[in-house]
Amino acid sequence: MAPRTSRILLIDDEPLLGQTVRLAVEDQCEVVFASSGVDALSALERDSSFDLILCDLSMPAISGIAVYEAVAERYPHLLSSFVLMTGGAFTYTAREFLQQYSGLTLQKPFRLEELFRLLNRLNRRRPALGTG
Repeated sequence: MAPRTSRILLIDDEPLLGQTVRLAVEDQCEVVFASSGVDALSALERDSSFDLILCDLSMPAISGIAVYEAVAERYPHLLSSFVLMTGGAFTYTAREFLQQYSGLTLQKPFRLEELFRLLNRLNRRRPALGTG
């Protein structure tokens, strides 16, 4: 039986980032791209079976903080796979949140090697298909 393909929900208001990540990992992962927090929450309502959530901290309308809080409330099983991407915490709220946040972060711009390390970590910790 072929190994299960990892699924990534990538949430960022920069479509070029989504395209780049998808091209870089398409042989290992399915990437679902959401260009806003609203789109991300809709994607999660349809299907929350993601192995990794990469979410930009600063986005218009619904921030990464709001997405994180919604995931914590509705899909707490996904919190260990939630990674905040940030190029800097430019608001007081973002700085305060990051001081309290104990999850993983990925500093933007990031190298693809950093993403591959996250994926390798994910693959080591998840159970094999059929053992869940």
